Amino acid sequence: MKFFHIADLHLGKKIYDFSMIDDQKHILTQILEKAEKEKIDGIFISGDVYDKGVPPVEAVRLLDEFLTELSKRKISIFMIAGNHDSAYRLDFGSRLFQENQIHICGSFDGNLKSILLRDNYGEIEFFLLPFIKPALVSPYVQADILSYQKAVELVLQAAKLDKERRNVLLAHQFVTWHGEAEQSDSETYSLGGVDEVDADAFFDFDYVALGHLHSPQKIGRAEIRYAGSPLAYSFSEIRRKKTITKLELKEKGNIQIEFIPLMPKRPLREIKGPLQGLLEAARQEGGSEDYIRAVLTDSMILNDPMGQLRSLYPNLMTIEVEAQGKLEEKELPNSAEEMTPQELFQLFFERQNRKELDEMQKQAVKKVWEELGDEMQ
Repeated sequence: MKFFHIADLHLGKKIYDFSMIDDQKHILTQILEKAEKEKIDGIFISGDVYDKGVPPVEAVRLLDEFLTELSKRKISIFMIAGNHDSAYRLDFGSRLFQENQIHICGSFDGNLKSILLRDNYGEIEFFLLPFIKPALVSPYVQADILSYQKAVELVLQAAKLDKERRNVLLAHQFVTWHGEAEQSDSETYSLGGVDEVDADAFFDFDYVALGHLHSPQKIGRAEIRYAGSPLAYSFSEIRRKKTITKLELKEKGNIQIEFIPLMPKRPLREIKGPLQGLLEAARQEGGSEDYIRAVLTDSMILNDPMGQLRSLYPNLMTIEVEAQGKLEEKELPNSAEEMTPQELFQLFFERQNRKELDEMQKQAVKKVWEELGDEMQ
């Protein structure tokens, strides 16, 4: 059987107040077309289906259209809730959907939900583990659980796998390999790695379809994988290729994994340089509807750089100003009272602009203080 593994759709997400719904519709259409071309049997959606617990109407509608089109093509769907999802909202209608091979597990009820299918090589059991916390598991084991690692281990142990079968798990947790995993700015962080689960907890499964981290990657071994998000949701991801993970399950121990590239409607892109240089480059390019972060290297105050750039880059998301030069930090005195107002201003200027006042600026500052008079001394 052939499957697609995707995750972290974050439907309804906004970046710098830009709605990504059109871009998400574009990428889901692309996934649907590739699923039809590859003649896949099923698709794993490993959590963070929505970006918020109460998603906007257009996000709900988009998911409905996507699932409906998959179902029309007789593609089985396996979907779990992530930490961004409302577990109970995602559960709505799941019993009815199951009749159409749409298997949804939003909330944890003390048992690891499973679906048993059969192909030419025998039986495959699919386990659906939505995002869990220790507090969600403790009531079912009648014990206080203090770590995510222990919570996941107890749930998996209770499943009692038949190791003669091929076993596939969908999970949405912060899974690492001895504390290592590649992260990006668009993910939720926890202090001290308190929510980490080591990959060795999943070694009894033939394939583990992970969600949560946005960079496609293996964790511990090739068959324990994050699909990554289908779109870049922060500028820290602009150099990472987004893909669909395709796997073909043959006889036990034989899994073929491929990666199918995805092309966004409007990529996130960074441009850097002085304002006039960026404007000239944009004119030569003929403008662009890409999502842009502009890093300006000008040392002078600029007149409406956002407006100027947006005339050519309508989807300019953010502007940053790069600190100029290098300046050795000066040690502050014990009290600001030991510094004159002029010295305080000079220190502020140097730390803000990473350079010292030039002679003309010093004379201008001196003139201002003289005009203010002794009142400021």
